[in-house]
Amino acid sequence: KVIIKIVIKDKNYINRFYNDYNTEFLPNTQFKSLIFRTKRLKFLTSDTTTYYEGIKKENIGYLPFFIEILKDDNILITDVKGNINLIKNFAKKEQINNENVIKINTDIEPYKVLDTYVNKDKLFISYIISNDKCKTFNISFANLNFKFLNFEKFFDGKQCGQGIQGGRMQAYKHKNFDGLIFSIANNLSDKPDNDPQNDNSFFGKIVFKSFENSYISIFSKGHRNPQGLIVTDKTILSTEHGPSGGDEINNIKFNKNYGWPVSSYGKKYGNKENKLNYKLNHSDFGFEEPIFAFIPSIGISEIIKIPNNFVKSWNENFIITSLNKGSMYRVKFDKNYERLIYKEEIFIGQRIRDIKYDEKNKIILLA
Repeated sequence: KVIIKIVIKDKNYINRFYNDYNTEFLPNTQFKSLIFRTKRLKFLTSDTTTYYEGIKKENIGYLPFFIEILKDDNILITDVKGNINLIKNFAKKEQINNENVIKINTDIEPYKVLDTYVNKDKLFISYIISNDKCKTFNISFANLNFKFLNFEKFFDGKQCGQGIQGGRMQAYKHKNFDGLIFSIANNLSDKPDNDPQNDNSFFGKIVFKSFENSYISIFSKGHRNPQGLIVTDKTILSTEHGPSGGDEINNIKFNKNYGWPVSSYGKKYGNKENKLNYKLNHSDFGFEEPIFAFIPSIGISEIIKIPNNFVKSWNENFIITSLNKGSMYRVKFDKNYERLIYKEEIFIGQRIRDIKYDEKNKIILLA
């Protein structure tokens, strides 16, 4: 597909091949050549999906999906329309045929799925509910089984939004409560509102909710569209879409403000005159500076940590994925997660929506 884009003179791909000095292309990386395989999921049909809810629709020719790794080499594939499929013995199959796939019926019909997350044999799903008058953000969970998933509501969003995004989830312990942290955004290009700074709104926030006693708290605010979330060494890291430029990696701390829509290292999409639209500084205005900002944007998506036994030279490494840039980035932070020590771009040529690491088989799975 990448070669075809070169032949038809897609400038984005031509530039990648002829201008990117020292950018490696999978399966090559700086220190190690990986074994790179693709497995087509034929049960994912083409569809017209929505990027900005209710604003922009385009036929992208496939259904974006999310991956969850289960026991016994099984994985769950959940597409944005809420179809959930189990693939048995995924790591051992060269090709995925219909007989390897089990469709799991559920009792929910989401307008759009934003993410999935497995915690202690429970499947959590963040999604949008839509009716004629309102779209809301929700999270539900179900006990894992392969016959029928009976979901219960975990977070019931009340506020209406047009451009609901985010939805990444991770287990976290806060104030001695075990629960979930998750991201919520409601963003329309070049039309930001003040919800990320408004403590009476969950939009533009990373939120904590306990599993048992319904304790809920805004953990951090001032976010545009957090598309990646990980908890490591009791540290929360988030990857966040900027506007035109300024995708961020953030160290998320309780009660801190990350600046949107006041500060950003990007600009408005419609700004042809290159005038400054946002404050090109965070700390001077009382906000947290990002660990790193990508200029230009890469269409940042998920972040995971790679165990040190995957590749010896990848010590304390993370992988950050991208949509528009079609690459994954191998990065290393300092011990306090305050700065990026290095990043290596590894080009794939495909949009990467989700990434998981299979510890048993030492496999990085890319959606």
